[in-house]
Amino acid sequence: MPESGGDTIPHVYTISETFYDILFKEGNIIASCPGGAMLNSSITLGRLKIPVSFISEFGQDKVGSLIKEFLSENGVATKHLFLYNGKSPLSLAFLNDRNDAKYEFYEDFPKKRLDIEMPQFEPDDILIFGSIMALKSEIRKELKNIIITAKSNGTTLFYDPNFRDSLSSSLADIRPLISENIKFADIVRASNEDMKKIGDCNNPDEAYDFVCERGCDILIYTENSHGVYLKTPSYSKHYTAPEIETVSTVGAGDTFNAGIAYMLHKRKVTDLYAISETEWDEIIETAIEFASHVCMSADNYITPEFADRLKKIY
Repeated sequence: MPESGGDTIPHVYTISETFYDILFKEGNIIASCPGGAMLNSSITLGRLKIPVSFISEFGQDKVGSLIKEFLSENGVATKHLFLYNGKSPLSLAFLNDRNDAKYEFYEDFPKKRLDIEMPQFEPDDILIFGSIMALKSEIRKELKNIIITAKSNGTTLFYDPNFRDSLSSSLADIRPLISENIKFADIVRASNEDMKKIGDCNNPDEAYDFVCERGCDILIYTENSHGVYLKTPSYSKHYTAPEIETVSTVGAGDTFNAGIAYMLHKRKVTDLYAISETEWDEIIETAIEFASHVCMSADNYITPEFADRLKKIY
């Protein structure tokens, strides 16, 4: 596992697709905002004043300007963005009666993809990757180069499959990519829906076997209102989720991931296998608090007020 680095400030990098999200309920638009799995995580971390850089791509259009401005306003570094000449992707999220979302995506990428300056990854850094970008063959070369560079420099790799229904028809083709992503990862955080779709896993034990067989032995398995399961070589533990009034589940998993990264960063964790049970309790319970907070609003990230309260605690 990563050893402690020098005098550099530990950094969190996130990498995924970017969308401008438009949220619908009962045929009406109820919210719109910049989105994408790791953008959501980045905004939460930026609001908490964690040094965070977002690696992604979107267009040099009015929507792209809104996205970049939003990132900067919330403390997210934009040095590693690829801004292409074209239109930025859109994501339409349709909420059902339980406020769970189904998605439709609209995108038109150029031939050249993710042409960025390589970050200077350090051993104390964290790289969170996953979602759609991690499963697209047309950008695999560029993404894999970034992941391998980070891993070779000792950076902790955190993978969230965040599997979308729109990819189900090509599941047979992308399963090898999922397996390779898991192999790269030091931590996998996956929902029960993810693990059912990609591995036909019906419970956390089956999910842990699936992940271990592919080379990663730390799994955080989330099951919506049924709570969270931590599976490591040393611990197997269940954490309950609080009962809340849900407004939207969009961004909940992304904010959960931010909670994990936040605690790893604040506690200066560099050896995942040295984390005690008490420390894991604090990490997971903080992430649950993050996700619960986001579920009670139409936003994809924690509010500045919530961030201010957290900064006083840690």
